[in-house]
Amino acid sequence: MASQSRPRHHYRYDEYLVTARDSAIKLEFADGEIHALAGGSKRHNALALRVGAALHAGLGPGCIAFQSDQRVRIPVANKAVYPDVTVVCGAIETDALDPETIVNPTLVVEVLSPSTEEYDRGENWLAYQTVQSLKEFVLVSQESMRVERYRRLESGSWEYLEATTGAIDLVTGARLELEELYRGLPD
Repeated sequence: MASQSRPRHHYRYDEYLVTARDSAIKLEFADGEIHALAGGSKRHNALALRVGAALHAGLGPGCIAFQSDQRVRIPVANKAVYPDVTVVCGAIETDALDPETIVNPTLVVEVLSPSTEEYDRGENWLAYQTVQSLKEFVLVSQESMRVERYRRLESGSWEYLEATTGAIDLVTGARLELEELYRGLPD
């Protein structure tokens, strides 16, 4: 006799918001499915903090950085996510159903984990490309000293830059110095 799998519940975004508000853990939303987020490693958390601090210290006027508890809505992709660092330049726009959720990030940073790297480089990156306010998407490796930057050009295409030494300048006015980011990180 063949086993039959039980159909998954397909959540609406408003149902997700109710579930997320009542949850003791962070939950992301992806096209009708709700996913619990695992905590990061010591190395991941230290890198995310250092990136956020560097961004905060170097931001131009009218820009503000948020750490990983800030939810970002990607309406075209029907997603709600928690990037490691988010920057908004200009007025902060929020989701119509949740005034605590940002919809207009200027820059998003994801610190790559072994368990999330494929997702961040694939599905997540494709979703972020649909956010018209997004000017840069930055990936920070926790395995090696490597920062990758995707910058939206005026044509709408994306320019790619990878750095394994030196620094990367960002459209927000901030600069990521790789030696400072990676110096003395925990294993």
